[in-house]
Amino acid sequence: MKGWIILRRFFENKKLIVLLVSVITSFSMIAYSIFSQSQMPKPILWVNDVTAVVGRFVSTPTNAMMRFTDSINDLMNTYEDNQRLKSQISSLEELEAQNEILQSENEELSALLDLQPSLVGKNVIASSVISRSPDTWLDSITIDVGTNSGIEESMSVMTESGLVGHVTEVSATSSKVQLLITENNQMKNVAVSIQTDDGIVSGILSDYDEKTQELILKQVPNDAKVSEGNTVTTSGLGGVSPEGLIIGEVTSASSDNFGLSQSVRVKPAADFKDIRSVLVIMTLNESSSDTSADSEDQAAESSAASTDTGE
Repeated sequence: MKGWIILRRFFENKKLIVLLVSVITSFSMIAYSIFSQSQMPKPILWVNDVTAVVGRFVSTPTNAMMRFTDSINDLMNTYEDNQRLKSQISSLEELEAQNEILQSENEELSALLDLQPSLVGKNVIASSVISRSPDTWLDSITIDVGTNSGIEESMSVMTESGLVGHVTEVSATSSKVQLLITENNQMKNVAVSIQTDDGIVSGILSDYDEKTQELILKQVPNDAKVSEGNTVTTSGLGGVSPEGLIIGEVTSASSDNFGLSQSVRVKPAADFKDIRSVLVIMTLNESSSDTSADSEDQAAESSAASTDTGE
């Protein structure tokens, strides 16, 4: 009787019944799964194998495409990074080039300042090259001073190394300088002095050899002992350049075709390919000034004599 009561109470408790059924069902499903896996029919196994192969066939190119897409993205990112780096490098190179130019100009200006004490008695003005045409690179330059600064035609122009040319055209704020090495030099036949071991020898700067990049002096006395390394300067004669401006050094000397004088070749002291800053020698040629003064004195004396005679 007690057992019947216990059994009756068990069936009346729904929670216990649900729990028992769940446990039995779970164990049954596990047992069936184990049994069915070992006893799975071959067609099902074949279908599973085919499904796996097809899955791999589909997934392989898909994965490859995804990897390719990732690679393209990485490549594009790398390209953009490289472009940014190239732009930065280009900017740095441009800044470096500008710094080198400024440093070079500062060095030239410092050299010009150091040169000025050696030009005692000569009035000079510093100037910068503002124009130089590629078509006339070896002919002329344009500087940034003109009549407003007192510049006149025929004034000598030099770098820190030596004479480069003479002013041929002047405007209010700029001037054209014709170089010594031009074929169209209006200021040729510059009187020069060659400092030899035996003393000063005179000559005329008359030509330029573009192949050897040498200036050529003519009318040098045939008996003058001109040697390699002799310094050549302006003589101050002829009214073109003041005395003592450096031109260059002798490289060779030989008799001309007639044997009456020597032809002397000179390596220019100035670098004609790179002219940025110059000095304009504003002092009048002393010999020309003296000649003009003498002429004025003679004219005054003649005028006074005429007046006395008239009286």
